[in-house]
Amino acid sequence: MAIEKMVLVNLHGALDRLDEVLAACSGLGCFHPEPVQKLVKNSKSMTVLAQDNPYEAKMDRLRAIASQAGLQPAYNQADGLTVQPDDNFLQSFEEQLNRLADIRRELTTAIEQQENVLKHLAHIGNLDVSLDELFASRFAKVRFGRLPADSYPKLKYYDDEVFFFHPFDFDGDYYWCCYLTTGEFEAVTDNIFASLYFERIFIPNYAHGTPRLASAALQTRLEKEKRRLAHIDEARDKLVARSKEAFGRLWSRTYYLNLTYEIRKYVAVSNDVAGKTFHMVGFIPAREQKRFGERLAGFPKVTVNFMPPEADGRFVPPTRLHNNPVVRPFEMFVTMYGIPSQTDIDPTPFVAVTYSLLFGAMFGDLGQGMLLSVLGLIIQKVMKAQLGGIMLRVGLCSAVFGLLYGSVFGFEDALDPLYHALGLAGKPIHVMDGATINQILIFAVAAGAVIIVLSILINIVQGIRQRDMERAVLSANGIAGLVMYGALLVGLVCQMFLDIRVFVPAYIILFVAVPALLIFCKEPLLRLLRRAKRIAPEDGIGGYIAESFFELFEIFLSFAANTMSFLRVGGFVLSHAGMMLVVFTLSDMLSGASVPVIILGNLFVMALEGMIVGIQVLRLEFYEMFSRFFQGEGVPFEPISFEAGSGTE
Repeated sequence: MAIEKMVLVNLHGALDRLDEVLAACSGLGCFHPEPVQKLVKNSKSMTVLAQDNPYEAKMDRLRAIASQAGLQPAYNQADGLTVQPDDNFLQSFEEQLNRLADIRRELTTAIEQQENVLKHLAHIGNLDVSLDELFASRFAKVRFGRLPADSYPKLKYYDDEVFFFHPFDFDGDYYWCCYLTTGEFEAVTDNIFASLYFERIFIPNYAHGTPRLASAALQTRLEKEKRRLAHIDEARDKLVARSKEAFGRLWSRTYYLNLTYEIRKYVAVSNDVAGKTFHMVGFIPAREQKRFGERLAGFPKVTVNFMPPEADGRFVPPTRLHNNPVVRPFEMFVTMYGIPSQTDIDPTPFVAVTYSLLFGAMFGDLGQGMLLSVLGLIIQKVMKAQLGGIMLRVGLCSAVFGLLYGSVFGFEDALDPLYHALGLAGKPIHVMDGATINQILIFAVAAGAVIIVLSILINIVQGIRQRDMERAVLSANGIAGLVMYGALLVGLVCQMFLDIRVFVPAYIILFVAVPALLIFCKEPLLRLLRRAKRIAPEDGIGGYIAESFFELFEIFLSFAANTMSFLRVGGFVLSHAGMMLVVFTLSDMLSGASVPVIILGNLFVMALEGMIVGIQVLRLEFYEMFSRFFQGEGVPFEPISFEAGSGTE
């Protein structure tokens, strides 16, 4: 349960030292600033140092230039503090880049067009007529292009029209062709061929002579254009290499100025005898106090005060989770639900244990579990994703349960030699055995009841720590609810499995009715304990009774529904085994392709059921557990930082 302790920091000093202080705080990457409006709210001498950021547009311009040049500049603190902006350099660099980019764009377009023309001319290469003569004709109008194969038979319906059609080549999908007509029938003929999905090919005016001669000349021209394009790329690379260092320095300086102006919204300014003074308030982790103090100790005319987080009630300490590497990936699930406050318990270890066990039980297979772990390890190492760490851990749990179920990629008898070597008659748990099914479902409900009890106990501990009587004692997830729920569980177990009659009037009154009455009368009891002037409900006794009755009824229903919700754990244990049985049945039916069917079946089951089981277990975590003890009303710890190396920041 690791929520880092925070320390409240009050910074103030001469305004001319502000930039250095902001750079130091950002460089340390551990200072979480608080909104300065809370400082100046009741102070006439302080004002917010709110300024329009003059560097935001320039930073956007630098990002665009970096993207165009293929640069990924990294922030350098030394350059950020010392380098003077050189707008002349930036203007010149941008203009040269744009000029080369325009030339390159024109060349690329021309090369693409020429390559397309060469492709088209290749299909009409057997035409032994000069293109110049065809296009210079005053009376004949010629169109080159390609006609879909499906449209070719439809030409017979236009035998009465005035045009001549000639195919040159056929590639299986298109007839490469031309058609001729007179100027009088030009529009009609064009409409006919458009309806047949004729795609016209425009021969450029620099293609002279027969198609073969035009192709040879065009090939020479194309090679010349490609050489010119290579020269442009070379010139661009030299320009970028020559300007990279200067651009990096300018990037660092502008990045620094841009960020510090963004941070200035957390700064207040006051006028005193010594001149203008800046003020900042924020939080740092307690373990960073020494490093933070040493870093800022060298600044003259700057004072740093460290205080307990509760020293100033205007500021709420942020939350930073700090768990050991084993459970750390499960912080992702916790933060999806909410951020614990400083007075809350970090539920990450609880989530790590319960999620892994529930997933492992529902997805129990030694082979598939190990494969899932390997995939998780790859994702964690390559993509640096927390999900990979979760997959690694739940995969190992699945493998452990697979050992108990005796399942390896769906082969239910593969581990029998291992069990015999250990002195066992067979697998410990026969999932598909008729006698075992009821036991699995009962165990799933029992496990759910235990998890719900643990969740209530966590809530009680939290209520006691926060001195919240309602949360710890009088709520459905407090001591009253725990006694009532526990009594019902004990009574049901004794009567259903031990044949012991527990639900006698005294038991019901003492362990069910009294806790229910405490929950029912929660509001007046709290008013009484707080010595309020008015104990009776504000909405009237009748309205309060009706509302409390339905709330109590809902509590009984929710306890029953939440407990029975864990039946899905047993259901997915059986579902997983059943899906693999279907895979092997299909394999037997297709004996000639049994191995591919088994492999594809395993992959399908892993993908489908792995995703479904992951979602279902997460649902159990959020609705059956978190809703009982986790409020998630904390503020995330967000320190200011330059994030060195972020070239696309």
